[in-house]
Amino acid sequence: MQLLLADDFFFTAHDDTTGRIRLSEGRAGLGLGGALLGELLLLGSIDIERRAIVVRDAHPPEDSLARAVLEQLIRDESVTTVRDWLHYLGQDAYEQVAQRLLRAGHVRATQTRKMLRTQVVYLPVDINVAAWPAARLATRLSKREPLSTADVVLSGLIAATELEAQVFQYDSADIGRYLRQLLTTLPSPLRALLSETEAAVGDAVLSHRR
Repeated sequence: MQLLLADDFFFTAHDDTTGRIRLSEGRAGLGLGGALLGELLLLGSIDIERRAIVVRDAHPPEDSLARAVLEQLIRDESVTTVRDWLHYLGQDAYEQVAQRLLRAGHVRATQTRKMLRTQVVYLPVDINVAAWPAARLATRLSKREPLSTADVVLSGLIAATELEAQVFQYDSADIGRYLRQLLTTLPSPLRALLSETEAAVGDAVLSHRR
């Protein structure tokens, strides 16, 4: 079964054995928010013009989470910039995508205790499914093989959230050169989404350091 873009990003953002997240909560939220918007762009439901989101097709997507995100975009039409929506969606995107994977039977929720806090970790039900997105990208990029549009976007989100070294490991430098070539082939709305996601992550990192 082919996972959706945000599901693939969720798995690449976690260790496929322990379920440990590989990046900060803020970067994870922005990356997943970008992936959810990417799903709607790939479906043709929305477009991006001058850094603003435009709804092109209000027909409800089949997936319930994609449908809920589109409904939000339509309902809050006064908010249009990609950056604002990334920050807004990023607040709940992690839990929303985790719940979608939970409903699909791809993860199971496990409570762990760290210091004095109890937190929920989403462990993959099938390690092969969890490892496949990163393995697929690393293999195809290292061999300079063609990627689907969705996989180029996924790779771009990995780069935008500074995950390349962990996902692609030793081949990250060579892979990065090929990935930059592939990113130039994306339609301009998808390139704009990746650019805005990278900028939002950069802003978040700077804010955290102040």
